[in-house]
Order: sequence, then C-alpha cells, then structure tokens
Amino acid sequence: MNPILRLADAWRLPRQETRVVVEARCGVRPDPIYRWPALVLTDAEPLPGALAPWTASASERIPSQFPITRFTALVWFEDDAHANLRRVADHLTASLGPATVGRRWNTVAAAWRSGLAEVSLVAWPPSWQSHGLQNPSEDREPRLKTACHVTLRTGFRLPLSEKERDWVRGFRLLAIDGHVGTARMAGAGRFAPGETELEYVRDPEDLVEDRQRMLGLSADGEALIVVSDQLYVIPRIEILCFEVIRLTPAKGGGGSSIHAHCRTLALGADDQSIFLAQHADPDGMTALGQDLGERLGCSVKVSPYAPDC
Repeated sequence: MNPILRLADAWRLPRQETRVVVEARCGVRPDPIYRWPALVLTDAEPLPGALAPWTASASERIPSQFPITRFTALVWFEDDAHANLRRVADHLTASLGPATVGRRWNTVAAAWRSGLAEVSLVAWPPSWQSHGLQNPSEDREPRLKTACHVTLRTGFRLPLSEKERDWVRGFRLLAIDGHVGTARMAGAGRFAPGETELEYVRDPEDLVEDRQRMLGLSADGEALIVVSDQLYVIPRIEILCFEVIRLTPAKGGGGSSIHAHCRTLALGADDQSIFLAQHADPDGMTALGQDLGERLGCSVKVSPYAPDC
C-alpha cells in the first residue's frame, strides 16, 4: 500500500469518506488558529507538538461529493522554525524514510511523495521574512511565527468510466496556434489535482501518450478533452460557455487565454473555470474560442481588451 496513505489511515484522517459525510459529522467550525471556516478533525491522531487538531478546508467552492484530499496541521516545540521542522521530519522518517530539508525562497521545507500522495513540511523563519508584515493570526498565537506547517495530500482523482475511456482513446486533436495550458504546467497527472478540480479531472491511466499538452474532441463530438497539468474530460452538456480573455501589453507582455466555464455542484461557485490554452497575441485565442463554440454548441464570451497589469 502507498506509505503516505497508510500513514493517513494510521492518523485516522477520513480520506475515504465523502466531504458531505465528514461535514455532517464534524460540522463547520472556526479554525482554532486562523478562525476561518474549517472542518476540525478532532477524531484524528494529532502529531507530536500539534498546536491544534488536523483540519480540512470548508470552502463552499469545493464540491462535496468527493473525499477530502488535503489535510493540514501545525506543530510547535520551541521558538525556532528550523528546529520545529526538523523534529517533524525526524518523526516522519520512521514511516516514510529520510527527506531532504532545505531552503526554498523564504521558507525551510521538506517533502515526501509516493505516487500522487504527498506530505510536505514548511516553516517560515522570522529572520527570512520581510519586515512590517502584519498577520492577525500570529498576534493571537505567537507560536505560529515559527511553527511547522504540515500538509498531507492524498492524490485522489476519479478513474475513467467506460464511456470516458472511449472518449479519450479516440479523441481527435485540434490544431491550435498557441499553447495548451500554461507555461508552469508540468504534464498530465504528475501532481495531485486541487480540491476544486475533482469534477472533471480523471486518472489518465496509459491513454495519454507522453502526457504532452493537447486539446481535442471525442470522436462523437460529445466531450472536450484537455491534457495540461491534468487530464480533463468534459462532457459537452456540462459546458456552460467559453470565455476568451484579451490582455494588451502593460507591466506584463499581454496575450490571450481561453477558459471553459462548466457546471459544478459546489454550493459556493457559479461554475468551474478550466484553463484551456493561451497565446502571446491578445487576439490569438479568439478564433479557437469561436471554433469551439460552433463545434460544441456553446456561447463564447470575448472580453474587452484590458491592460496586462
């Protein structure tokens, strides 16, 4: 079994229950440290030195029919960010093996990965931070300044259904002038999806050759297939509209991007926006947006020009 998921089970993190079930049992309460709405998991096994129970996001932008995929905790032993992170890392080494601890920008960090599952540690040494920044949470709980932030991501995503598998196997590429996804995207399925993305992300299995960036339609025209940082399989009937954003050069270089706005069951969101492609020219995505709209029978919104500030 995946060692990170095995550890999550040992900590009694409810990774296999849907969010709606956990919400019904735990209720939504203020986070003990940050005060924002959260699922406070008092039944889970706390880490040594924990400042509070494990928590999960209670954002209404996350669809509740899926399991929780991200759990967080705070650990503090002494007023030293490096020491706090090192002690948590040493504790996890017994279950997950050693990990490199090092500086990452203005933080000290460590991480373990197994498949898409990940445990990451981050601490913010005060001497590495900009002066004059205010954090009300740190005013209420001074230990937060040097605490180690622990995040466990399960990497959950839905498998392809038989129909979706047929769509992906036979999908037809669209020739586009531009780039699918964004420059920072690393390839489909290499990292865990965000919790707001779960409705349309699927496990690519071995069906997406070389995990390159691609955009296309299923052979029957009933689904849009996007291969970017994840594999997105979007039935035509779930697409509300396409939107083309046009930016003229300003502080940034300008350009254009196209997004699919799709239906969502998340209570706090009108739709789920999926980034499809981009072009360096402010008008570079307009033709693709209009083509997709015609092919899939969807409306297309083309934004006014706006400065890339």
